[in-house]
Amino acid sequence: MSASIQNKSAIVSDFPESKYAGKRLCLIGGKLQGVEAAYLAKKAGLLVILIDRNPSALARSLCDEFHCFDIMKDKPRFISISENSDFMLPVNENEETVAFLESVSGDIKCPLLFDFGAYRISCDKSKSKEYFKKINISAPADKPDEPPYFIKPPSESGSVGARVIHSDDELKSVPANYLIEEYLEGPVISLEVIGDGKTFTVVKETYIHIDNVWDCFMVTPLPYDEVYRKIAFDLAKGIALKGIMDVEAISSQKGWKVLEIDARFPSQTPICVYFSSGVNLLLLLIEAFSNPKFQEKGLLNSTNSKYKDAYCIFEHFQKAGDELISGGEHLISAGCDFHPFAANSAGSGIEVFECAGGGDPAYTVITYAKTEAETIQKREKAMSLILQPKIK
Repeated sequence: MSASIQNKSAIVSDFPESKYAGKRLCLIGGKLQGVEAAYLAKKAGLLVILIDRNPSALARSLCDEFHCFDIMKDKPRFISISENSDFMLPVNENEETVAFLESVSGDIKCPLLFDFGAYRISCDKSKSKEYFKKINISAPADKPDEPPYFIKPPSESGSVGARVIHSDDELKSVPANYLIEEYLEGPVISLEVIGDGKTFTVVKETYIHIDNVWDCFMVTPLPYDEVYRKIAFDLAKGIALKGIMDVEAISSQKGWKVLEIDARFPSQTPICVYFSSGVNLLLLLIEAFSNPKFQEKGLLNSTNSKYKDAYCIFEHFQKAGDELISGGEHLISAGCDFHPFAANSAGSGIEVFECAGGGDPAYTVITYAKTEAETIQKREKAMSLILQPKIK
């Protein structure tokens, strides 16, 4: 099945001076990371091609062209699509798919915006911690003597399988391959860094608001922190990153402690980064693979000045009757129909997307303005838009 669809996403370019406007970006994967990348691509005026074997891929409504097939089962078709693309970005973490992409990378006819070596280190949390120690980056201590403990699986990204346990009895039920770390209190901060293998750009700190199941339900911007930025830079430099990497760390009473790195395009934080700094991480990633003077000019070429030093709130809700209940991105990943609900008309600074098919409707709400106070006002308006009765 292959379908060319008219873009009805109401996502229009607000960065017409982008030199990549009109270029064709092919995304491999249409879940949460695909939604994020497609959104930022449309903001920059790119045409977006999506490949996903799921006919109900979330990102399909944000794209200009949707090809529904399994790339591992139809390599010739996949390579043919790459011939008509200017860039290709894997936005999934399926191990078999990533391995396949690496095996055929030499046959792909356009730049593949991905660092397989960095990904192999980042997707294995044990390898990541070994790497942290090798370059003297501080992380939570392993196997502390007493609870509470923070446990997480060795390879899942994000919050999957992560939790705090408060007794040694609970520890007995933890799978043998799980990482057991000291539990540290403090805000969890995300920071993206993009490199071309030799030079590296650290972008914008964001605060990851965590719920009681360790899922992120809100992202807001934070001021620069030079100590943390140096940590992120050193992590990228140590693996000669050619691609994008997300660094998550906790600002604890013991100082900065790196929780994990993920060398793949993230979800949730890039949109917040864009509307609070003007930096489009998708464009900056393209620059890293296209611009020989990346460090000198890359940031400039992917910065939209009207959002510089602004404020953004990115969050998720589920509608239950006449209430909106805040929740993590699992509310969106559980659905199958992600579409615009309220567009940013006349520069309102409000964008709402509705996700159906996963039970009660869920919403991704993006609000932004020059100040935090203005953004909070827009947030309240966005919530009232969702709750107002629909006109029949």
